[in-house]
Amino acid sequence: MADSSCGPRPLPPDDLALLSGLQPHDVRKVAESKIQAYRAMIEDINGYIIQLSTIQNTTVPLHASLPPEILMHVFRHILPTGPSDLRLTHVCKLWRDLIFRTPEFWVDMLAISAVTAHLDHNTDSPLSFPSFVVRSSPLPFELDLHRGALDFLRTIPSHVSRIHSLSLHLPLGSDYAAYLTALFNLDMPLLETMRCSTYATAWPIGLTDSTTHRVPDGQKFPRLRKLAFCGPGLPTRAFAFPSLRELKFDDGMFSEPLGPLMDFLESCAQLEVLEMNIQSPARQFRTERDAVSLPHLKIFSLLLDAPEGLWAYDFLEQVIVPATAQMNITWLAGSDHPLRYLIPTSPLSLSVEAIQVIHTLTIRFNYDRTVRDDSKWILSVNGFVPSHSQPYLKLTIHCPCWTLEEDVRPSDALSDLSGLFTCAPSLQKVKLRLDHGITVTPDHWFVILNSFPSLSSLTVRIGSCRSLLTVLRRNPTRWPALRRLSISCRNGSGVHECLLSAIERRAREGSRLEYIAFSGSPRRRLSEHRMRRLEGLVDEVTTVNEVEFCGMH
Repeated sequence: MADSSCGPRPLPPDDLALLSGLQPHDVRKVAESKIQAYRAMIEDINGYIIQLSTIQNTTVPLHASLPPEILMHVFRHILPTGPSDLRLTHVCKLWRDLIFRTPEFWVDMLAISAVTAHLDHNTDSPLSFPSFVVRSSPLPFELDLHRGALDFLRTIPSHVSRIHSLSLHLPLGSDYAAYLTALFNLDMPLLETMRCSTYATAWPIGLTDSTTHRVPDGQKFPRLRKLAFCGPGLPTRAFAFPSLRELKFDDGMFSEPLGPLMDFLESCAQLEVLEMNIQSPARQFRTERDAVSLPHLKIFSLLLDAPEGLWAYDFLEQVIVPATAQMNITWLAGSDHPLRYLIPTSPLSLSVEAIQVIHTLTIRFNYDRTVRDDSKWILSVNGFVPSHSQPYLKLTIHCPCWTLEEDVRPSDALSDLSGLFTCAPSLQKVKLRLDHGITVTPDHWFVILNSFPSLSSLTVRIGSCRSLLTVLRRNPTRWPALRRLSISCRNGSGVHECLLSAIERRAREGSRLEYIAFSGSPRRRLSEHRMRRLEGLVDEVTTVNEVEFCGMH
């Protein structure tokens, strides 16, 4: 046998004989004929090799002991995470054939934007976008499309009906209305979630005119429940499907009127979740309209990125959020208006209904100690109703001490904030937790306590409680419903007599407490004499450490 390392084997003698004695042009013809014959033989041999490899693979112990149905079941439970998982189709022909026949694998692949973003939309290759869609049949699948979404959907007409989640980019231009018309003429009976993104540097004139958009009948999208917008594209009435239950809206950086959003909400009375990220509070509402009612709303979340305090106030004066809805509002850059105007609470206007039902209020004033200025101060408010562990009202104000004119003290911010709850008839329990270094003046304590006329239980954690005890001592007949008082302060050893004086004066005036818990300096506890005096004035007296106090309800 010749050594193949020494070079290619020589031509067979029969081939050389065919070329012997021929003219150059005849040599070319004969050589070309033999080349084609050998190429055909190579193709046949490669085919034999593939077939033999397949037979060989089927004799691998794994394949021989497991029927193809079992392997397909295994492939159904593979959760791909990226393009590299396509290498499973390169293991062997059997695996490739079985994975190609496993729609669950391709449904999961279509859900990975890192995969679909780089697929070719216009070829029939085994790794093209359309081929992925075809292999996912007959299961429902998710699509994340970038530009040209509508054109691609038109290339897979027989598969559009299987889409259950669709992400696409909307063109903001003169053909916007025509684009929406064509999109909503597609039949998507399984579609449950739609995410729309828009990118633009200028807003097309007339795009927000609600008269150019009609409310869809919903027959082609009967199951659409969730709709999300990102960018300047407003959720106009063209998207107001009657089946919608959830709307998430990120309004981009534009300042056009939000009339189309109000038209949308008016047409979607079945909404249960409304989440909005307002990056440009300069948007204005139309005022010449009745308030929009959302009676089925369960969750309302609003995030304001700019210091425009009245935006939430104006919105909630025109959108009726039921008392049963969980309301969560965050001001990331503070408010340029007094905190008492964060939300409407006056009975003379359309107030937030949650104010009428909350029973317990927790207020937390803290800051990031790694930052030396007030920019990291956070004021958090949670309002609870009986028998519910989650707050129905949640307000978070970053930079609460900042105003347009000047910075205010935390004491001012707290007294101002308490004005939100002067018309809360069911509010009986208040808990305040103020970080070390935050003090409250007596005048502000008076304002704060006066904001809760039905107050029956007060829990306070503060560095110094002297000002609070001073107010309670000077006003023994105020807040007559107050029966439970819990105080934790770091300078507790210096306020023991102040505490006793305030409790004694209330008892003499007929405003006797039923319960008091006190946590002060661990070095100096209440003396036995003072404890006996307290126990003679209050039915239940408890002294606890700070850790126990933090866990008290």
